[in-house]
This record gives sequence, C-alpha cells and structure tokens, in this order.
Amino acid sequence: MEREQIVGRFHLAMLGLLAAITATAFYKIPEATGLPVHWGFDGRPDRIWPRNEALAMFPVVAIFFVALFAAIGQFAPVERVEPGRHIAAAMLTGLLGLLCALQFALILIGVGSDVDLIRIIAFAVALFWMGTGVALTQAQPIDFTGLRLPWPIKNPGNWTASHQLTGALMVLGGLGLAAVAWLQPDPANMLISIAAALLVPVLVGGLFSLVRSRF
Repeated sequence: MEREQIVGRFHLAMLGLLAAITATAFYKIPEATGLPVHWGFDGRPDRIWPRNEALAMFPVVAIFFVALFAAIGQFAPVERVEPGRHIAAAMLTGLLGLLCALQFALILIGVGSDVDLIRIIAFAVALFWMGTGVALTQAQPIDFTGLRLPWPIKNPGNWTASHQLTGALMVLGGLGLAAVAWLQPDPANMLISIAAALLVPVLVGGLFSLVRSRF
C-alpha cells in the first residue's frame, strides 16, 4: 500500500495563514494590551493574558497538531494509517480553520472592536464538527481516530454502524449549534450548546456500540 501523507499543502497554507494573522496581530495590538483567553457563562472574559502569551497560544497548538499528524503519516504503519487518512486530514483542516478564526477574533478584540467571540467560537466549532462528522461516516477500522472503544475496534460491522451513527449525529449537532449561535444571544446557552454538540454524539455513539456488541 502506497504511503500518502496526512499533512498536505493545504494544511501548510492554513498554517501560513495563521502565521500571517498572528504577525498582523503583533503589529496592530499594542504590547501592553491584555487579551481574553477564557470566558464565564455570562459571556464576559474571566481570564486575561498579556498580548504575547495570548497571541502565541493558538499558533503553538496548531504547530503541535500539524507535527503530530505529520509524524503519524510518516512513521505509523501505512496499512493502519491509510484507511483513516481522510478523517485525520478533515480533522486537521477543521482544527486549523478554527484556530485561524479565533486568532482573527483576537485581533478584533485587541484593536477595540465589539466582537461576540463566543458566537464566533460556536459557528467555528459547528463547521468543524459537521466536517468531521461527514468524514467519520466513511470511517474504516483504524488505530488512531474514531471511537477508541474495545467493542467497535474488535468488530468491523460494529465499527461501521457506530461511526455512521456518530458522524450523522455530529452533523446534526453542528447544524443545531449553528442555529443556536445565529438565534440565541445568551452566552450561557451558547456555551451549553457547544458542550452538548460535542459530547452527545460521542456518548450516544459509544453507547450504541456497546449495546450492539451484546447482540
């Protein structure tokens, strides 16, 4: 089986975009400015970091995940990587897009714009979750992505059914989260919706795989 890398040119271009956004942020935001990195349920920031540390956070996360997926694509056995390469690539694309959106939002906050960052996060997570869900519905049994539970791993039929259900629920969860972000102004409801959209599909898919393994 021919080896094809998980990290492609598009991912590197997105990493370059994040670097460009970060450089712009350092240029536009005064060094003495504090930037929020955590928000309470009332939608107000409850943790402020100095500019340099706050702006470095998302690029460091991006570099870590790009390096991780590159290492998996390069050194893991090709027969274990190739069946799930498209899932990993979709996840990395969504993650980099989310980080770019968040970094751009920090620029707007840093220059004094009135930005509803929780709403931006909700929309970005919704897009990421829907894209990952679509990829997950086509998942084959693999070692490094998907539901890392013993029941679907041991049974290819269980794996396929569980991941098709989980992926479909992720898409529905992403659509629901986008609707909440569009219609609901309350930050607490948006934060709860983000948690629900992320957790419910995984919990239901895991429970389904357990029940299916008993029959």
